Amino acid sequence: MNSSAARRFSTVNPQRIPSDAAASVDVSALDAVYRTLLDVSNPDERIQLTPAQTVAVDCATRGFSVFLHLPTGAGKSLAFQAPALVAPPGKTTLVVSPLIALMHDQVNALKRKGVSAVQVSGEDRKRQSASSASLTQLLANQRLVYTTPEFLLQNSEMQQWVRAVTEEDRIERVVLDEAHCVLEWGNTFRPSYMQLSQWRTKFFSALPITLATASVTDEEITQLADIFHVQLVTNADALSTEEDAGNTPRAAPHEQMVVIQQVTDRANLRIEVLRKRSEDDAGAATAAIIAKRVQQYPTIVYCLTRREAEDVCLSLVRLGCHAGVYHGGLPRKRREFVRKQWMGGQLSVICATSAFGMGIDRSNVRFVVHHSLPLSLTSYLQQIGRAGRDEQPAVCLLLYDESDKSRANAITSERSDLDSSISSFQVSNGSSHVDLEEMAAFCETTGCRKELLYAHFGFPFYAAECPRDCNCGQLDKEDDWREAYAAAKLLETTDSQDPLARHHSDEDDGLEVVNAKSKGQVEYFYQRVLSETKKLGLSKREALSRRVVQDILARQPPTEEEMAALRGVGAQKASRYFSIFQ
Repeated sequence: MNSSAARRFSTVNPQRIPSDAAASVDVSALDAVYRTLLDVSNPDERIQLTPAQTVAVDCATRGFSVFLHLPTGAGKSLAFQAPALVAPPGKTTLVVSPLIALMHDQVNALKRKGVSAVQVSGEDRKRQSASSASLTQLLANQRLVYTTPEFLLQNSEMQQWVRAVTEEDRIERVVLDEAHCVLEWGNTFRPSYMQLSQWRTKFFSALPITLATASVTDEEITQLADIFHVQLVTNADALSTEEDAGNTPRAAPHEQMVVIQQVTDRANLRIEVLRKRSEDDAGAATAAIIAKRVQQYPTIVYCLTRREAEDVCLSLVRLGCHAGVYHGGLPRKRREFVRKQWMGGQLSVICATSAFGMGIDRSNVRFVVHHSLPLSLTSYLQQIGRAGRDEQPAVCLLLYDESDKSRANAITSERSDLDSSISSFQVSNGSSHVDLEEMAAFCETTGCRKELLYAHFGFPFYAAECPRDCNCGQLDKEDDWREAYAAAKLLETTDSQDPLARHHSDEDDGLEVVNAKSKGQVEYFYQRVLSETKKLGLSKREALSRRVVQDILARQPPTEEEMAALRGVGAQKASRYFSIFQ
């Protein structure tokens, strides 16, 4: 991306950071760390960091707390990993992360580069228990320790380790990755996020903290600073440990949080909003539009609910897309399998709820589609940031209908009820009714949507330099919808004649599927069977096998009794799973 794309950079010049705060790190040691993290093996190759990364590392190595507000793909991880690797020997940086898959990716990447790093969570400890190593042994001499807020606050082994390293002064810094989760989830289904403030006060009040996120407003930055009891610093004059003009000692470096912001107008992203129709077959037509646009390009389709993600995935599979579904209701191994399939290119489209995408390091995502209205502009910006990280053209398509706002409002109301019972902070959870109105206004505006989006986060956008490639001021494309309805009707006709386009041979009392679309459908329905099995509290052995699912899809038994008669099913499993195939 060319340099003219950077619209505003508000931060502290590294040359103006006072040397009295702490001693600088050895430059050669820092250079070696950069080469390790950036995979630069040629000693003659020059290391190039962004201004934001340079300032973040410099502030962190001098002991200041840091707020990193950098766009997706701008190198937030390096900005807190590099200081961890030049910390004094025996010091550990503790990284709190929202998702196990995100931790897994980052830790594996660090290990491949020879960095001592480890992740710990409830699921990890179940696997690690086979080695009989205690948690203290596992975490010894690790430069970076990644964990979830729940494991950090609730696991007795982890609490014992925290107390030990506190007494021995072995923690260098606490990092909260994806810090916006404190506001979005801390008041609802993950209260441990909001409790992190009290935990830090109890154990590490004298240590610096780094908060990192890609999407946050100025108001939310202030809220987070209040929650973690730090003073925001946006200019170099305030950075000092000396007394001010009135002989009042200034706050210690760890109590001063340097705000580092970089907002980039990613000119390679085309923003489109398309109004959904309310006809009975609009769901199939919507899927047809997505299928037509994305074809087999790497795509993320965000959905409001788990059921919606499953339904959209099935519609796309029926249209020939290599699609998979990802949400919290699926077994962990299934989620990990689908994620790896998508990352590896075996699946081109992944239909997911909002948690998917955090920390996903796939640069060639060509489409990010929102099948329903996002809950806030903050969430929207976070999610479209997954597109086009290779700086090649990418499309952010939002399918909008006023009924989506009603559905989102219902979810928001449920969250608000929960907020009132568990929240001790007056903060936004990222999905208020005001947020939804702002999101709807973004869809319906007749002006420049990028200008509105950046204004929401308090950054100027130079409309004169905008390539004007988005469909601003438009909601309908009749040609697209006409073709989509034709495709939906064709699918409907094909399904009624031959639901699976049955290119098969009946061998060994089963179906030999040779059509890629059919294989995708088998995998989709098998995932739904596993999900239902987990809900019922049953083991995987009590579920239908892939082969049986394949046979059911091929034969399409119209009644539960006929499904029970199929090999490998029986009355009990037919009663349990028949509705899935209807």
